[in-house]
Amino acid sequence: MTLYGIYGRHEIDQCPWNNKETAKEVLKVANSNLSAVLPKYKIHNIVGQYHSALEHTFLWILDAEDPHLIQQFAVDTGMAKFNEVKIVPITEFKEVVAGAKKIHGL
Repeated sequence: MTLYGIYGRHEIDQCPWNNKETAKEVLKVANSNLSAVLPKYKIHNIVGQYHSALEHTFLWILDAEDPHLIQQFAVDTGMAKFNEVKIVPITEFKEVVAGAKKIHGL
């Protein structure tokens, strides 16, 4: 499993709670069958979708193969239309601990 985080943020005036056009984009994604399109982007699973509405930020965690295809997924779904998006590889805490032990011989 290779995990990636999609970190995003938008301006207050672009928030789906404040902007009807943005709300339509969000509803389009929410009402779509995302699981049907995930294979096209080599995304195996959406592990989680977390949002902080009043901070205007979000984090989606994906199990995927290719960050460039995740980028295309963000564009094609409209996510990148009103959000600043950053895609980063992430790991579980237990893997950080194991790596620290190995590096430092602990």
